[in-house]
Amino acid sequence: MDDLRILVIPTTDWTGHPVPNRLNFIFDRLSKRHNVDICHFKMFDEEKRETKCNLIDMGCKPNSEVGTYYLTNFRNYSEKLRDISEDYDVLISSNIIPGFMANLQDTVVIMDYLDHFPQSASSYYEKPLDRFVEKIADWLTSFNLKKADGIITPTSRFKDHLGEKIDSDIIKVVPNGLDLDKINAVDPSKIYDKYDLSKPVLGYVGSLEGWIDLESVIELMPSIKKRYPKAKLLVVGPDLHTDYSDFLEELSEKIGVEDDVIFVGRVDYDDLSPYISAMDVGLNPRKPMKMNSLTMGAKVLTYLACGVPVLSKNMPEAEERFFGEGVHSYKDPSEFLGKLAGCLAENVYPDVVRKYDWDILSREYEKAILEFMNREETVDQS
Repeated sequence: MDDLRILVIPTTDWTGHPVPNRLNFIFDRLSKRHNVDICHFKMFDEEKRETKCNLIDMGCKPNSEVGTYYLTNFRNYSEKLRDISEDYDVLISSNIIPGFMANLQDTVVIMDYLDHFPQSASSYYEKPLDRFVEKIADWLTSFNLKKADGIITPTSRFKDHLGEKIDSDIIKVVPNGLDLDKINAVDPSKIYDKYDLSKPVLGYVGSLEGWIDLESVIELMPSIKKRYPKAKLLVVGPDLHTDYSDFLEELSEKIGVEDDVIFVGRVDYDDLSPYISAMDVGLNPRKPMKMNSLTMGAKVLTYLACGVPVLSKNMPEAEERFFGEGVHSYKDPSEFLGKLAGCLAENVYPDVVRKYDWDILSREYEKAILEFMNREETVDQS
């Protein structure tokens, strides 16, 4: 198979964002077989991880406020995309405004619809600005979807949702995954010692943003403590573009559980396993938003890979895909308390996530790209 020349237009800062997303994992692997360049949007002041891909400086000035960053740098990255797009066989886009510019070029464009873009874009803003942002993002996203030569998305629910607007024949599903070489059950004793933990440990891993519903869990901590006096809540992950973590810390103090809620902050992906392994239950609390009902977060997979049962809210894809295999769902606080007991008594077998390893999924992704480009080459299975 001839090497493809691929330009990826990512959702955010490729190396500076604290939490890698699916494109980081997929294209670091595909770069072994293809020439992969990344539009390098420098939103953060420091680089958080290495990459095997080539970074193309888009000439943008750093700004951690998402909307301002893309608006103020519009001319820079637009001119750069126009100048370099013809050098590539295919553009992979998961970014609303730069994706719009990509779709104005003559190169094949495949859109990775990894999130419900209009709602995720608006979630960084307060009312009434959020409504305006969502409408603009919805118009741009609809244009990008209709112009794209192909669309790859992580769930069948996303495919059905998108199929209401466009031809479902150009939509392929490649799930979110995890790196099983780095995420697995390990000895958590150092984490227990460091944070003075004792069973049970409820845990959360991931970005702290407005679509997460950790406040309802914190509000339940007094009730949880009545049943499990030594219970702790371990929160692992950074906030990025909002002050959600500050809000959660203030809430913990307000209701008097600040000693029982531990905010660890950012932890490198490669170092997550001991933290997850220290948890007796992995939490996946989501607010009742469209974006949450359509997706399936990779955190569910990381919990299961470490043998940790999951208590999930407002993510039916995860609940159905792993029904009876470690994922429990709840709708309200009283149901949370009831399901918590079941989670604490369950043994989870990590093999349930074996097929979600990024080594496997990256080959599925590569196959989807080739099919959209009408290429018949066999995907390298090595």
